[in-house]
Amino acid sequence: MPFDQSSGSPHHFLARLAGGWAGSSKLWLEPGKLANEAPLIGNIQLILDGRFALFLYQSSIEGEAQHGMFTFGYNTTLERYEASWVDSFHNNTAIMFCTGKATDNGFSVLGSYPDPTGGPDWGWRTEVELIDEDHLTITAYNIHPEYGEAKATEAILTRVKK
Repeated sequence: MPFDQSSGSPHHFLARLAGGWAGSSKLWLEPGKLANEAPLIGNIQLILDGRFALFLYQSSIEGEAQHGMFTFGYNTTLERYEASWVDSFHNNTAIMFCTGKATDNGFSVLGSYPDPTGGPDWGWRTEVELIDEDHLTITAYNIHPEYGEAKATEAILTRVKK
């Protein structure tokens, strides 16, 4: 039996995201300096009776194929969004765990990852915004421990019609 997806519920929002998506992915390695832009394709499927959504996607960076998985859902006990990220570029062999809250048209989650040079952890904030039923934007920000937040990635997606 599907999880409660009554209109306006967080799980109804997840159900609205299900389907194929295509668009572009942008990458910034330094604040304000676009490093890469490439096509992105992916699919969001509901899993475990609609409790969670799984976004499997692929793109490229400087011509090298990149793959990722973004799993997210709404924890009804703690009343918050929760997510995990893994990908072939940013995460090495780590899983990034994130938590956050609903926004006007989606949700925002915050996680962190260790500085590979041994410094303090960096933050990673992801915003998921459903512009309308056919347009989705997923934007992520690096949060440097000293210098603050800067855009790191942005996927601007359009629903793939069958």
